[in-house]
Amino acid sequence: MEILNLDEYETVARDLLPPMAFDFIAGGADDEITLRDNRAAFARLRLRPRVLAGVGTRNLETTVLGQRISFPVGVAPVAFHQLAHPDGELATARAAGAAGTLMCVSTAANYSLEDVAAAAGGPLWFQLYWYKDRGLTEALVDRARAAGYQALLLTADTPLIGRRERDIRNRFTLPPGLGWKNLEAVALRDFPQNVPGSGLAAYV
Repeated sequence: MEILNLDEYETVARDLLPPMAFDFIAGGADDEITLRDNRAAFARLRLRPRVLAGVGTRNLETTVLGQRISFPVGVAPVAFHQLAHPDGELATARAAGAAGTLMCVSTAANYSLEDVAAAAGGPLWFQLYWYKDRGLTEALVDRARAAGYQALLLTADTPLIGRRERDIRNRFTLPPGLGWKNLEAVALRDFPQNVPGSGLAAYV
């Protein structure tokens, strides 16, 4: 299939990825009302045409929180990129850098934040979960700073993970060899296996 627009990437991904991986990436919590609302909000955005304004030089550059990027799109912090490709977050970081935009790397990446930084050709931000173990949280912040990440995006709404029905139905877990690479040193890398429902929910 020749891809002509962004929505068609989802169609192709549904055909290429195992259902468990596709549903994890594409799904939301409970009845997925917020997921639908988010898509509807983007659909309401409109471009304002400016005619007779001259088009000899066009520039899509903008800034996000002071960070200059080549166009107004960045990569959000999504977990477990290796579900879609063996190079995982490394490939995503290379692609974001080549496009001249930023990537926000998830704490739940399959590659360490240091490895992603080494592969990146553009600016990086780090998405941080707020752990009960404040020492673990501080260590992640220190690692991100040392690796050159320029901002933190704090996730504070996960004392209990959303009830992701697709993950429950699929008994979502990570394939052998994949885990939360950033938490390997504190023995929190691997999901529980063979649990009823979602392995992610059991992990959290």
